[in-house]
Amino acid sequence: MKKLIFVLFLLVGVVYLSPSEATAQEVSSAAVDAKVQEKVKKSIAQLEKYKGQHEKAVEKRIDLRTDFEKKNSAGKLSPNDVAKITKKIDKHSKSIEKLEKKMKKLEVYISENS
Repeated sequence: MKKLIFVLFLLVGVVYLSPSEATAQEVSSAAVDAKVQEKVKKSIAQLEKYKGQHEKAVEKRIDLRTDFEKKNSAGKLSPNDVAKITKKIDKHSKSIEKLEKKMKKLEVYISENS
């Protein structure tokens, strides 16, 4: 009976002290790191796309404003036209703000996970 208890005690000790658990944890953390790095790469690509969209939107808003100022100073616009154009310019400004928020969010994510 003493031999049986000793063998069970020895078997339990070997199972708990085996290095297989440590290697399994290392593999899972490496897999997580690879996924995070993949997401960071995608985020960087998305950030570049947003920067391009942001530049185009800013240029379009500037063009709309200059065109509006030229026509308005010449007196060619009716009050309804002025309202429409200012509404359009405000809409572009809001879309630019949204792009800036998305870009800032991606920059924070990239800096945290790089």
